[in-house]
Amino acid sequence: MHKKTLNPLSSKLGLGLLFAGLAPVLSACPANPSLTTTEGTETEAGTTTDDPSNPTTTNTTPPTTDTDTPTTDTATTDNSTSGPSTDPSTSGDPTTDTTTDTTEGPQDNLCTRLGGAGDGGIKDLVTAFVGGVLLDDKINGYFLNNDVDGGALIGLVTDQLGEVAECPGVTYGGLSMLEAHAGLGISDQDFNDFAADFVTALDAHQGMHPELTDADKTAILDTLGSLKGDIVEDLTSDATVYQRVGRKPAIKGLIGTPDLTDSFVGVVAVNDAINTFFAASDFARLNTCLTRQVGGIDGPTKYGQEVDSPGAGIDEGVGVGNECRDMTSSHEMLMDADMTTITIDDFGALVGDLVTAMGTAGVAAGDQTAILDALGPLCDQIVVGAAEKNKCMGNSEDELAEAPDLALALLDDKYNGNLDTMLCTDIAIAENVDLAFVGNVQLTVGLDHPWIGDVTIKLQSPAGTVLTVLQRPGNSALPDDGTGCCNDSSDLSKDFPVTFKNGGVTNGSKMGTTIAADKIVCKDDSLCEYNPTHLKGPGVDFNDFLGEAPAGAWKVCVGDSNLKDFGTLDYIGLTVTKVKFDPKL
Repeated sequence: MHKKTLNPLSSKLGLGLLFAGLAPVLSACPANPSLTTTEGTETEAGTTTDDPSNPTTTNTTPPTTDTDTPTTDTATTDNSTSGPSTDPSTSGDPTTDTTTDTTEGPQDNLCTRLGGAGDGGIKDLVTAFVGGVLLDDKINGYFLNNDVDGGALIGLVTDQLGEVAECPGVTYGGLSMLEAHAGLGISDQDFNDFAADFVTALDAHQGMHPELTDADKTAILDTLGSLKGDIVEDLTSDATVYQRVGRKPAIKGLIGTPDLTDSFVGVVAVNDAINTFFAASDFARLNTCLTRQVGGIDGPTKYGQEVDSPGAGIDEGVGVGNECRDMTSSHEMLMDADMTTITIDDFGALVGDLVTAMGTAGVAAGDQTAILDALGPLCDQIVVGAAEKNKCMGNSEDELAEAPDLALALLDDKYNGNLDTMLCTDIAIAENVDLAFVGNVQLTVGLDHPWIGDVTIKLQSPAGTVLTVLQRPGNSALPDDGTGCCNDSSDLSKDFPVTFKNGGVTNGSKMGTTIAADKIVCKDDSLCEYNPTHLKGPGVDFNDFLGEAPAGAWKVCVGDSNLKDFGTLDYIGLTVTKVKFDPKL
């Protein structure tokens, strides 16, 4: 018998048999649950043509020993160590072929004890191992994504084990252990679970190949442990939220189903504010998709890249052609009992129910925050309508642009309805490429004037839209050309600025009408917020600017009608709400 050492195993064999195959086979091909391979050495019938150790294969290479040579003693050649001497100096037979002991049947090495490299041997072991991994929810998230080609994976791993087991003609062409695992975030507990699945497959394989010794298994498993340093990146199994919350099984339990009252879906089921949205749900599919979504925050699952289920209870309800849908299309048609679509309030209720479930499940506060931070951006994909989407966190911002201490005199009695007869001041609003639409506008003005019935205020956007914010307040609607007299005689003071906003407390046309002629608006009537009132001027209200580009120079213009009541502009505060979605849609 030829004694083959197991030294090559110390550098090549281990858990990497599975993981090393992972990186090279990332492709657009979906994982095949049957995990068959079409490697170059496999024929259509499933047999190989280059493995003399596999009794089911056909060796096309003629033996190196000519059995017709009478000087070769084939009768004494066997698989023992007591065969004929191959040293001519000791055998006395110069014609002895020194290669005859390697050609008479399979050698008794690790490859043959594993059953050869092909079907019935190493390939069956690898297929069973991978099959077990796919059914193991603790670790199958690394592989149940459609960018893992299962057939190619089995082929690579089979070649790797075949090479280190010294199967003739078998060469592994994959990455090294360190290269294959870089960036996968494999944890210590992942490693242990993969190892346990490998032990299960190896034990079962030994049952079909009793010639595989316990010593062989020990050597393989010892090598598995020696490769841990190249495979594991998370030695303490707590480097990611995915690991800390308990990996896929814990996430699956956290999501739950309606009958699991402490789970997220269970809490939603009793929340009358939102549960009707889920009345027609496929809860097995819902659990799978939400589990994959949370598991993909910093874990191995990839939402929307689902494959066919490899077994009962594993990623149910999804498959090739039936992947988890994007958030927008899966929520836009949902209606509650009032036949309304999902609003920002509904989304808030969902978040609240998730927080409740995470607290019950014992998810640490920091991890809860990380999960909410990751899922928060989904708000604008889940709520329906631009107005609701713009209420999602991060989808709007208010910019206040101010011009203080102006001390600019108004053009006395010059206003004729045109901007060029008014005192105009440019107010710059900055660009935000992510928030490219006007969602709202508000204007505050600090102004000294002894007769408010002479005052007209207009606002022009960078796009050229003009809104009459205030047109000569009082009890009559005068023309918007500076003519006529005289409306309200109350005063304005720069120390008591007035604000114009949609939904203001008071109609702007009634400004000052509740106080005496020498009293100051805002100071003496406590009315400091006004709804913009255009009367006979252009525009309607601040909604005139909705959907325009906010960035650029806005003009705030103040006009004066009638002689001798001089006014001074001191302060402008323009607030523009910039939003992500066009509010007109």
